[in-house]
Amino acid sequence: MSENFLKIYNSLIFLTRNKELYIKNNIEDTFSNRLILFLFHFAFFLKVYKKDNKQLIQKIYDFIFRQIDLSLREIGHGDVNINKKMKEYINIFHSIISKI
Repeated sequence: MSENFLKIYNSLIFLTRNKELYIKNNIEDTFSNRLILFLFHFAFFLKVYKKDNKQLIQKIYDFIFRQIDLSLREIGHGDVNINKKMKEYINIFHSIISKI
């Protein structure tokens, strides 16, 4: 199952890495901006599939945010900073969802 989640995650990452997205919208290509664009893509994914199996959607949600947590750890952020950043990114994500 997690292999399918990884495919979804990698597809969203692929969309987020599109250089034209940054050039056309005059967005600086930083980790934070990439993550915010990733969250936009993920929000649209959830909007499309929200009526499907809610338990499956919750598992995908958990997997995606676990992957984000791991990415922050790979960059070298400390535990305290990761908790702060994750809370910030989750709040941004829920703000995006409420507007979509």
